[in-house]
Amino acid sequence: MKQGTLLFAGLLLLPAMVAAKDEVKQRYTRSDDAMAVAESKGWSGSVGLGAVVTAGNADTSNFSLDTTARLEQEKWRHRFDASATVAENDGTKTAERYLAGYKLDYKLDHRSYLFTALRAEFNKFSGFDQQLSGTVGYGYRMLDSAVDTLDLEVGAGLRKNKYDNGNTESENVGRLALDYIHRFSEQSQFRQGLLVLGGADNTSVNSITAIRANLISSVAMEAALKIKYNSEPPGDKENTDTITSLSLVYGF
Repeated sequence: MKQGTLLFAGLLLLPAMVAAKDEVKQRYTRSDDAMAVAESKGWSGSVGLGAVVTAGNADTSNFSLDTTARLEQEKWRHRFDASATVAENDGTKTAERYLAGYKLDYKLDHRSYLFTALRAEFNKFSGFDQQLSGTVGYGYRMLDSAVDTLDLEVGAGLRKNKYDNGNTESENVGRLALDYIHRFSEQSQFRQGLLVLGGADNTSVNSITAIRANLISSVAMEAALKIKYNSEPPGDKENTDTITSLSLVYGF
């Protein structure tokens, strides 16, 4: 039921996305020269290192690492994300979360694209030892300029859950995603990302809100709030985990 509702809501978004196409194109359209420059840059991204404060299934402070890499091509767009959060208290590990994701887009035109996304999360304190997913679907770039980028996506796929007791299960999932970036300058920006994977047994929501301010050259300071929600966590685990971080970020 949850999966069907999620897919139905996603389908309702598509007409509105298409209806707004002409207006958006007039307001936010990069020139051919600007797109050529973006496609010629090769890989770009950032690496961030900082301290974190976690609340939820683990309450402590320690270490975080985040990295993002992107490659823009004429017909293809690649994106790789990875992060790690590890915390210890008096020599005892109290938080341990690793995340890796890869998404490949095939551009149908300047704004529409098909995508395939792979995601792996390992969280020792959530009750889910592993959550692995693979999804495919359709995306539309609502905003595309030197200042604002907004991608909306709808799709479906498969998720495999491994619990901390060793049991595993697989389920079909629907996928809704949003990724918005507002650039104040080349190294300063605001980002809001949202990923919903809805299945019959569990719906997970991942949200990241981050603001980055340039310090010097390619180095910036970033404050971020990450929220992970599971509708049906195992056992007596809490539904929501939060990570608040302050990091130094190097952009390339």
